[in-house]
Amino acid sequence: MNARTIGSFRGIPVKLHWGAVALAAVLGLLVANGVLPQLAPGWSDGAYLVAGFLAGASLLLSIFVHEAAHAVVAQRYDIQVSSLTLWLLGGVAHLEDEAPTPRAEALIAGVGPASSLALALLAAATAGITAVISAPTLLTAVLVWLAGLNAILAVFNLLPGAPLDGGRLLHAWLWKRHGDRSRATVGAARAGRGLGIMVAVFGLVEFLAGNPGGLWTAGIGWFLYAAAGQEARMGRVQGALNNLSLAEIMSPLPATMGDWAEVRDIVIEQGRTDDRIVAVDFGGNVTAVTSRRELVRVAAGAGQRNAVPARLRDLPLPKPVMLEIDNPAAAILRHHGKPIVVMDGGQAVGLVTALEIDRALALRRLTDEPQLAA
Repeated sequence: MNARTIGSFRGIPVKLHWGAVALAAVLGLLVANGVLPQLAPGWSDGAYLVAGFLAGASLLLSIFVHEAAHAVVAQRYDIQVSSLTLWLLGGVAHLEDEAPTPRAEALIAGVGPASSLALALLAAATAGITAVISAPTLLTAVLVWLAGLNAILAVFNLLPGAPLDGGRLLHAWLWKRHGDRSRATVGAARAGRGLGIMVAVFGLVEFLAGNPGGLWTAGIGWFLYAAAGQEARMGRVQGALNNLSLAEIMSPLPATMGDWAEVRDIVIEQGRTDDRIVAVDFGGNVTAVTSRRELVRVAAGAGQRNAVPARLRDLPLPKPVMLEIDNPAAAILRHHGKPIVVMDGGQAVGLVTALEIDRALALRRLTDEPQLAA
C-alpha cells in the first residue's frame, strides 16, 4: 500500500494514500451536486462545491479519528502501532502485535465504532445548535450529512465479520468462549467471507438497478472476502505453530552469496527459478532473503522505472527479520510475512519463509487426520 506520510499522532506516522484523496474528492462532488441542494436549497453552485469538498475532507478526518481511537487503546496495552493509513476503502491502524487477552481485543476493536458514533452525535448536536441560532443552512446541511455518515460508519464496522471491527469483537467472544485464539480467528474469518459475499452481491444488484455506486459497494465486498481469506489462513498458521519453536520449523541456512554480486549474473545463473538466495554483506550479516523468481520480478520492476541496479544490494528487496532460535514459532506472525532469519549466539543458522510455514501447515493437517485402521 503506497502512501505518503503527512504527519504523526502520539509518535505514530500518519499516512495518506492517493485513493483516500480520490474518494474524498468524488464523494465531495456527489454531495455538492446531489445531497446539499436538497438539504439546503437556494445556494450557488460555487457554494455547494466548497461545502461538498468540506464534507469530503470531513470524511477523511472521521476515518482518522476512528483509527486513532484504535491506536490509543492499543498503546495502553503496550501494543506498538507502526502507522495509521487512510486509503481508498477506509483506514487501517497497523498493530505490530496481537491483543494479549479477549478483553483487550474487544476494547481495541470496539473503540473505533464508538468513536464514529460519538462523532455522529457531536455533528448532530452541532447541527441542532446551528439551526437554532439561524446559522447558514449550508453549514447545517453539511453537519447533518456528517452525522449520518459517521452513524453509517459505526454500524457498518460493527458487522460481525473479519476484518471489520465487528469481526474483531466476534473474534474476542469466540476466543473467550473456546479459549483458542486460532480457532476464533478461523471462525471470525468464515463470518467475514460470508459477509463479503453478501455485500458484493448487494452492490452488484444495486449497479444493475442503475446505481453506479453499487460498483464501489461490490468492491468493498470483494475486499472483505479477500481480507477474510487472509485472516483464515492466519488462523490456520496460528494453529499449526502452537507449541512449536523456531528451531522446529526452520530450514538450515542455505549457502549465502555476497550482496555485492551482479544482478545479471544471478538472474542468468542455471538452476531452478525458485532457488532461494541469501545475501550477506562483507561482515557476514544477512541483508536480504529472496528467490531467483522474485529477483527477476523486482529487477524487471526496477527496470521499468529506471536502469536495473547492477548489484544485489541496490535492489529494493524486503529486509529480513532476525529472531533468536529459542523464540516460539508463533513469533513470526507479528512480522507480516517478512522472511525470518533464525539466529543462535549471534550467528544466522536458519530460515523461516512461506515455504516453512506451508510445510508446518501440511504436517499439522497430516497429524490431525484420523488414523486409518490397519
